[in-house]
Amino acid sequence: MRLTTWLVGVALLVALVLAARGAAADDPPAAPKLSTFAPASDLVRQTTYYLGRLEESVANEKQYKEDQGKVSKDGNTLILIALALGLDDGKNKYKAAGPGLMKAGEAAAKATTFAAAKAALADAQEAIASPAAGGAALSWDKASASLPELMKQVPLINARLKRNLRRFAQKAKDSAGDTATLAVIAQGSMGAVSQTKKPTEAAKWFTLCAEMRDAAAAVNKAIHAGDPKSTEKAMKTLAESCDNCHTVFNPELVGKPE
Repeated sequence: MRLTTWLVGVALLVALVLAARGAAADDPPAAPKLSTFAPASDLVRQTTYYLGRLEESVANEKQYKEDQGKVSKDGNTLILIALALGLDDGKNKYKAAGPGLMKAGEAAAKATTFAAAKAALADAQEAIASPAAGGAALSWDKASASLPELMKQVPLINARLKRNLRRFAQKAKDSAGDTATLAVIAQGSMGAVSQTKKPTEAAKWFTLCAEMRDAAAAVNKAIHAGDPKSTEKAMKTLAESCDNCHTVFNPELVGKPE
C-alpha cells in the first residue's frame, strides 16, 4: 500500500514537472531592453506620425469610411509603439503616457464608427497632455494588438521604407522610424503565437520574431550611421527573415514582393 502511494506521488510530481516545462516552452523569451533594438527617439517620432494619420482619417465621416481599414492597422501599430515607449529602459517624451496611448490605440483598432475613432484620437491626445500617474502595468507578453492587422501593416511599412531608402539622406529620419516600428512589431508579435496558423509551433515563432526584430534593428543602426551599403545589406537580411517566417507560417507568401 505504501509502495502504491509512493508511486502515485512520484507520478503526480513528474506530471507537474512536465506540465511546468510545457508551459514554459510556450512562454516568449524575456524581451531585451528597448534601447538595444529600437531607439525611443524614433518611436516618439512615429507616435506623432501615426497620430497625425489618425487625425487625417477622422477629419470627417466620409474620410473615416474610406480609411477605416487604415485606422485599424494604425491603431494596432500604435498599441505596440506605446507599449515600447512605456517599457523603455531609458527616458522618453511619452513614457508616462504609454498606458493611455495603448488604450487609445486599442480603441482606434476596434472602432467601427466615426464617433468611436474620433473619440480614440481624443483619448490619445489626452494621454499625452495629461499622462496618468502610475498607470497600468505593461508587458510585452500581454500585448493586445491583432496579429492579422499587424501583418497587413508590415508590407506597407516595408514598401514605404524601400521607397524612402532611394533618397537615403533626405528620408533618413522617416526610414529610421519605419525600421524601429518593424522591430517593435516583431517583438510585440511574440506573444501572439495563438493567433498564427500554427499555434503549436511556439518555439519557432519566437525565434523567427526575434530574427525579424534584430534584422530591423540592424537596418535602423545602419541608417543612423549614415551607411547606405550596410543598410542595403541589412535590408536583405530583413527580407530573408520575413521569408523564413513565411516558410513556416505562411508558405503561400514566400518570394512575394512586399
